[in-house]
Amino acid sequence: MEPQIPSFEDTRYNRQLMMPEWGAKRQDLLKSARVAVIGAGGVKSTLLMALVAGGVGNIRIIEFDHLELSNLNRQILYRTSGIGQSKGQLAIATLKDLNPEINLELIEDKISEYNISDLLNSWDFIVEGGDSPAGRNLVNDYCLQTKKPFVHTSAQYNYGYAFSVVPEWQTACFACYFPNDHTREINTGPVPVSVLATSIAGSLGAAEIFKWFLGYKNNLIINKKLCFSSLLLSGEFQYEETQCNPHCEVCSKYYTKKFEGG
Repeated sequence: MEPQIPSFEDTRYNRQLMMPEWGAKRQDLLKSARVAVIGAGGVKSTLLMALVAGGVGNIRIIEFDHLELSNLNRQILYRTSGIGQSKGQLAIATLKDLNPEINLELIEDKISEYNISDLLNSWDFIVEGGDSPAGRNLVNDYCLQTKKPFVHTSAQYNYGYAFSVVPEWQTACFACYFPNDHTREINTGPVPVSVLATSIAGSLGAAEIFKWFLGYKNNLIINKKLCFSSLLLSGEFQYEETQCNPHCEVCSKYYTKKFEGG
């Protein structure tokens, strides 16, 4: 017997309420969700639009930069008329227009060791978005210390990936995935990338957040990276396994697992 599809109603969330794996009860869970997003650039443009369209109720955006012409090939939150203006303020305006039901906050500041606790303390899930290795490592260390889950998703050239870190489950941390990046202090600067890669990466990152709040935590991408190639879909989606490193100089400070072997 085929499942009965509910009748159509012209309401904001009707199409996802009709999905048996989503539904009204899970939609209500999203209303109280609190997500802090560091940065509102290329990957985060798609990610933020997905969260806001889907009904994640409370979002803090931490973005201090201004819009440049070179941003517009991939940062779909923005328009040419906004060049030179505050990227955070432009993002808030677009997202409020997309869904005025969402509580949106903007912090126009660069995250640092001095303000990270104040900026992230009251938020349930973090979208890591440091603009340098030092920034990413700072967020990783803070989330490990406070046991806050976070997602890291990125894109360059035609390649991208996503994974989550759940300190409460003692999963592989950012330094486990990138042991060399953890010790690298210099930012490599702008890298070639297209809207295809950033949009896919942003969608994968948003999916991790929806899984967390909709009750599908067991489906999170942990201890592995979900990787893709976006150029005319030339490659398949693939997982790269990355187990928690028992000798990781970062997460070993916070995890209590008893590791065996060398």
